[in-house]
Amino acid sequence: MLRCLVSWLKTMRMPRHAWSASVGAVFAMVSGLALFFLDGIGGGLIRASFDFPFAFRSQSQPDEVVIVYLDVESHRDLDQPFNAPWDRSLHARLVEVLRQHQAKAVAFDILFSDPSTESPASDRQFVDAVGKHGNVILSSNYSRSEPAEGMLQETIEMPFNELLEASAGWGNVNMLTDPDFGVRTHFQLRSDVSEYAAAPTLSEAAARAAGSPDTQSPPLSKRPQWLNYYGPPGTIRSVSYYQALLPGGVESGFFQNKIVFVGAKQSADFSGKGKDEFATPYTRWGLGFAPGVEIHATACLNLLRGDWLIRLPAPVEAGLLAILGAGFGLAFSRLRPLLAALAAMGAIVLTGVSSCLLVWWTHNWFAWLIVAGVQIPVALLCAWMNQSLRWYVERKLLVESLSLHLSPSRVKELLKQPDLLKPGAKLQRVSILFTDISNYSLISESTVLKDLEKMLNQYFEAALGAVHETEGTVIKLIGDAIFAVWNTPEEQADHQERACRTALRLKDQLILYDAQNKNAPMKTRAGLHTGEALVGNFGSTQRFDYTVMGDAVNLAARLEGLNKHLGTLILATRDFQMAIEDKFVARSVGVFRFKGIARGVQVFEIVGTPDCADATKTWRESFSDGLHKFRRREFEEAAKAFEETLRLSPKDGPSQFYLKQINRFHEKPPDENWTGEVSLDEK
Repeated sequence: MLRCLVSWLKTMRMPRHAWSASVGAVFAMVSGLALFFLDGIGGGLIRASFDFPFAFRSQSQPDEVVIVYLDVESHRDLDQPFNAPWDRSLHARLVEVLRQHQAKAVAFDILFSDPSTESPASDRQFVDAVGKHGNVILSSNYSRSEPAEGMLQETIEMPFNELLEASAGWGNVNMLTDPDFGVRTHFQLRSDVSEYAAAPTLSEAAARAAGSPDTQSPPLSKRPQWLNYYGPPGTIRSVSYYQALLPGGVESGFFQNKIVFVGAKQSADFSGKGKDEFATPYTRWGLGFAPGVEIHATACLNLLRGDWLIRLPAPVEAGLLAILGAGFGLAFSRLRPLLAALAAMGAIVLTGVSSCLLVWWTHNWFAWLIVAGVQIPVALLCAWMNQSLRWYVERKLLVESLSLHLSPSRVKELLKQPDLLKPGAKLQRVSILFTDISNYSLISESTVLKDLEKMLNQYFEAALGAVHETEGTVIKLIGDAIFAVWNTPEEQADHQERACRTALRLKDQLILYDAQNKNAPMKTRAGLHTGEALVGNFGSTQRFDYTVMGDAVNLAARLEGLNKHLGTLILATRDFQMAIEDKFVARSVGVFRFKGIARGVQVFEIVGTPDCADATKTWRESFSDGLHKFRRREFEEAAKAFEETLRLSPKDGPSQFYLKQINRFHEKPPDENWTGEVSLDEK
């Protein structure tokens, strides 16, 4: 049995065909490319690929740019409305203060599209201050609409003429927002209207005014530029508008030689006109939203420093995803599941770390989370499925082979316990069943060989089915005999009950078989015992067999033979019967001393299930009375009780056995030390 298993494990090695390994490679590659090209599906992973490296990077506070906020405190302190433009004389004062503090440039993230109708003098002051400073950048607002199919209408809302002429330049304040309201790229104006073809952004115009060499060429390169955030919202140094106007409101040198961005925390024009807050990579971790002016300031810093991020070209990125997906798919298919899982975890970590380093050191990025979050798991899943399918076929063939001899639980145990395939045994309490066909020699002599073969096949099919039904383990088939055990290799708390049910089921099946067939009647004798035995593989490292050995096995075999003397079908020891006495009907048939076994053994006949208790109660009590008197040497009274039992149950074998014993004792009484035991010289 075990030799068969070992042989299977050595020979059943399905070749790893190239096509099976390539399935995982193709799936991983296709899944990655699908997410890459279908933004509606993979956009979230692509955006997260951009965001995640910022979470693990050390923050820095740049000093080339500062922000002046039109915040709530400034609204209240300067008595400015929340739902209308501010008094432009305040802006004139601010520009003058910034000129005095030697600010390099001033960029207003506020749209001054129309002259003031209520205070032209304030406009004049503002225009003069802007012209006097000489390096003030104003905002414009670009809009695009499609009034009819195939028509494109573009406009830019500019500052009013006098202010525009006094300024050093202007820039567009629009932003490209993602579906999660995040801003990740520098705004790039793609216009078919020549008038606006070279329109700069506010950040670009400010950087150009400050003399950044990266902004002296055309506005933005054809290759998209991605924002390089220096930290969560609030990282860029800032001051409230009202504090900037106060003498000593800011520390010395705060504005000196800096680009100063002026804007609101709530809107791009005046408070109340529209919320002007956007998500950044840090918003993902609950660190808040950034005002639009801070994003403009960040873009300006990127241009000043030349450290904006660049995404790998689309063909390169697609090729990289294809190579990585196929590579992981092929690699994992060659590994065992545990090693493949460990390799996948390592690959995910390595991909994440290398992608972060790529951002930090070279300012390049790609959609690496498609690899780490999708392609590697898909490759691992395909490898597992490939391995599982291969192992399923191997196990299926092996199970079909072993199931011919083992119970289902035994087969499962052998498959999941490699130690069972090695020589060695352990002491374990087991329930043992020995069965034998009554008068088999006479049946075989009187039956044609072909009919005998058919009869035995039917017998073993019923017998083995009864054992397997209770999850017993058939250890050996010896001629017409069956040797089976319970409580091994898996422990079974009710192993005595399982063994007893098997014996009774086999008895009932054979009674039914006899009723349906005209062949010689077949009866199975069974011996049941529970005891300690050596359980395991016995033999050499090359050849061994799983079996059970010990005195407990010998005793179960003796009980099976005792049935022949007592005319019974199922006998059990007290060690076995005491565990099931509340579940099955049994009667003591005496104490016997077997050859080769030192102690006397109390033996019980298993009569049946509880539903037969009432029908058998009278003759069982009569027999019990006779057995009691027999052991007390009251042979005459015992004989009367046994005869009464036979009157109630004419075929009762134990009563006939004891009547013969009494007749022998009449001829040769037992010695004075006799305690009621019956000695059997036969094994």
